[in-house]
Order: sequence, then C-alpha cells, then structure tokens
Amino acid sequence: MGVWRRVGRIGGFVLGGAVCGVVGFVGVMWMREWRPQQVERLVGGAVGRAVTVEEGGSLLHRGDTIRLVSWNIGYAGLGDDMDFFYDGGTRMRTSRERTERNLRRIVDFLSGEAASAGRGKRKPAADFILLQEVDVDSRRSYRLNEFDSIRRALAAAGYDGWRGLNYRCDFVPIPLREPMGRVESGVATFSRWRPVQVVRYAYPGGFSFPVRLFNLKRCLLSTWIPVRDLETGHIDTLFINNTHNTAYDTGGMRNGEFAFLRGLLAGRRYTVTMGDWNSSPAGYCPAREAVEDPYFSPWPIDRADFPSEMTFVYDPETPSVRYGYEPYRAGKTTTTVVDFALCGPGVEPIGVETLDFGFKNSDHNPVVATFVIR
Repeated sequence: MGVWRRVGRIGGFVLGGAVCGVVGFVGVMWMREWRPQQVERLVGGAVGRAVTVEEGGSLLHRGDTIRLVSWNIGYAGLGDDMDFFYDGGTRMRTSRERTERNLRRIVDFLSGEAASAGRGKRKPAADFILLQEVDVDSRRSYRLNEFDSIRRALAAAGYDGWRGLNYRCDFVPIPLREPMGRVESGVATFSRWRPVQVVRYAYPGGFSFPVRLFNLKRCLLSTWIPVRDLETGHIDTLFINNTHNTAYDTGGMRNGEFAFLRGLLAGRRYTVTMGDWNSSPAGYCPAREAVEDPYFSPWPIDRADFPSEMTFVYDPETPSVRYGYEPYRAGKTTTTVVDFALCGPGVEPIGVETLDFGFKNSDHNPVVATFVIR
C-alpha cells in the first residue's frame, strides 16, 4: 500500500509540474504577446488627411495603365514537395536547401517582372508587387530575411518596399513533434511609384485566448499614390491595398474583415485591393472537394458584400492555390481560386492571368492584373 501511495505521490508531482510548466509558458507568452496598433503609418503624415504632391509622391494620371503582380510566396517553404500540418499534412518546413532554392526562384521571377519596359516585345514592368507570407528571422524559413532579399533585388529596378507584419511570436509550440518556433512574417508591397502614404490597418477580430498568442493578426497594407486629371488639374488618390485574410475559421472572422473593407473602401473611387483572400471571389464556383475539405474551406464572398460598382477580378481557368495535405500531384491534389483583386469604380480591369507555375516554389501561383485609371 505504501508503494502505491508513493507512486501516486510521484505521479501527482509530475502532473503538477507539467501543469505549472504549461501555465508558466502561457503566462510568459501572454506578457510578450505582440499587440499591433489598429492603424500604423509607415510613410507620410497623419492618416486620413488630404494628399499633396508637394510631399514627394509620384504622379499617375487618369488614363494611365497600371500592372499589378500578387503572390503568396508561402515563406519560400511550401513548394510542391511539401505537405503542411495545418492543412492535414505532417510537416512544418522543407529542407534549408529547398527553401533557399525556392527563394532564389521567387526573386528571379519578381526581378523579371520589375524589368524595364519598352524593349522589343517585352511586357511592361509591374507598377506594384504585392506579396504575402514574407518571412524575416523565422525558424520555419531557416532565419532567412526574405524581405531584404527581395527588396535588394527590386531596388536595382527602382522599387521601394514596405512590409506590414501580421505574425510575430517568440515560440509557436505546434506541431509538437517539430514546433514552428519563432515566427516573424507579413505582407510586403513594392512600388516603382513613390507613395505619399503607406498605412497598415489591423483587421478586426481574432482568435480567443490563448490561441491568439500563437496565431496571425491579419492586416491590410495600403499604399497611396496621387492621381492627376490632366484636363482639370484635380488630384485624387489611388489606393493599392495588399490583403491576406483569415484562413482557418468558420467564416465569422472573414465576414468581419469584409465588413471592415467595405467601410474603408466606401467613397474611394480609385482602389485596387489584391492578395490572398482565403475566400472564393463572387461568381466563382469552387469544386466540391475544395469546400468539403476538413482543414481548409474557402469562404464564398457574396456579391452583396460589396457595392455593385466594385468589380471582382480573377482568372477562373487557372487555380491560384493548392491544398497542402500532400505534396503536389498535378491533376490529383485539390486546387481552387483564392487570390484575386477587387477594384473600385474608377479603375477598369483590362486583363488578369494566374501564371501556372505548377506550385513549384510556393503553394500559390502568382496573379498578374492590368487596370486603366478612368
């Protein structure tokens, strides 16, 4: 009897120690929790005031054509070799060699998109490059500074770049077999036009405690470019918005984000909001297996969620994302469309294409769209 009492006492100490360890860990993470501001100004004066060219912004003009490239680069770690634990797979990262190779190929593609226009039949350079899941000093991407690697490559072509953090955590403890560890990541916008404002807006809502300590805090990165009417001289503003919306929820958080976007875009004539929406664009019908996946299901955007004068711009023929429950198998792995643009009434879409890269270096394909400022 005494032996069993001692065993029970030891078991109680072990259990109590484990509980204290978990509580202590959560407490430390709560004290060190990243708490971003609702509105953060990265460039320019006070948010919401009138734009002036005298502050140094580049000028676009009504009638100009602009070209945007959007790509969720999957922290250069979600190429076609990967299955991802959040999506029903088992792994958190690929090899360092493969991550570095993915990043090189991503940089090479973006450098090509930034190349100067007007040489033979070469396509025009991208005016704006919008990226999602760009890591800095994260364990899952071997501490590579992906933002600086891309910024240095694009600076040679005359681009400036800014990033809006949406994920910062000292230690993400899952998956237990190989924890994600430290994460710092977010969206990044590169522009060959000099903005008068770059603003990070925090999306509303979030996961409940303690899950929020280890999860993303989504944002919209908005770049403001002056637009002049050559006939009247009037100057308006073009808002280029880089978005990466919530993925792993039942729709409530995404609906809150859409409501925030409606309010932010209301009354703004010249807007392009583009990125990884983690939702299906209005009018697109995803395949049954895409919406019935137990780990990720794109939330369908109702056309009534946004004003009728706004236009959803997407390529229905080429999938922009593949599901991560297995390494990619062409024709077998589930795919769908979640990367697209929403433009305001003063911006006319004239072309959009999702580039079929076979998900070689990311679990998303890049999307290229062209617009005319009316």
